[in-house]
Amino acid sequence: MKPGVNPYTVLGIERGCTEKEIQKAYRLQCLKWHPDKNLDRKEEAERRFIEAKEAFEFLFDKTKREEYDRSAERVRVAEEKHRERMEKADGARRKFIDDLEKREKAFAESLKRPNGGAPLNPAQEAKKRKMEELRIREEMEEIRKQLEKEANEEVKRQMERVQKAHSTHKEKIDENVTPKLMVKWKATSDEDYDEAALKIIFEPYGKIANISSIIVKKQRRKCIIEFVHGENAWGAETETGISSELEISAEWIDPPSKPASNNPIIDYDGMSLEDLEASIL
Repeated sequence: MKPGVNPYTVLGIERGCTEKEIQKAYRLQCLKWHPDKNLDRKEEAERRFIEAKEAFEFLFDKTKREEYDRSAERVRVAEEKHRERMEKADGARRKFIDDLEKREKAFAESLKRPNGGAPLNPAQEAKKRKMEELRIREEMEEIRKQLEKEANEEVKRQMERVQKAHSTHKEKIDENVTPKLMVKWKATSDEDYDEAALKIIFEPYGKIANISSIIVKKQRRKCIIEFVHGENAWGAETETGISSELEISAEWIDPPSKPASNNPIIDYDGMSLEDLEASIL
């Protein structure tokens, strides 16, 4: 990673995330910055794609991630303590520093004492670290290639769906219509879609104007994706999501080619969750 680059920010996640969340975030970034989807900004897409790859490789290495998190936490705490230095006693500051040093020392000792055994000599420790780094690199590379393969396949499927849908719906798109799509899915115990993920998944079908609040009922989720006025978003109704565990189903409320209706315009964005739920159930 380049100095000053926050790998969490690059992938759109926060400290404390799981390896599964890191993998999901990387796959979404691969979808977002795939070269075939960014022909009009190729250089930026290539740069972002590389940054995402480097961030994934960095965070997937548990040792590097923990070191980065500890460093970031030290900086955060130091800044906080600096702001409070006039309110805190010197003794309290010394106690904090002592506690921090003890935690760091305990962590370093844990690396030297596998399974509670005797400390390793320098040669044994170097060999252990080298073997662990090799294992992590091999595992990370295998997972990274699989995620990129899945992203490539998903981009290909998206493009095929768009082409097929546009071929099927050859009629002129009504420029007076704002296409609105109902999206449903079922979250798992450790995976879900948020607004940012939905935007990455559905933007290939057309520019998105708004995504409504997500209605949550136990594990079930619903929301409305509103495309830009007059956008040809056919194909979005066929999207199934990034995995079978988080399968998406979608149907049009207002299709792109539907004639303008005489019904009053509904302000989905301004609705309460209760009103929104009542309108789309």
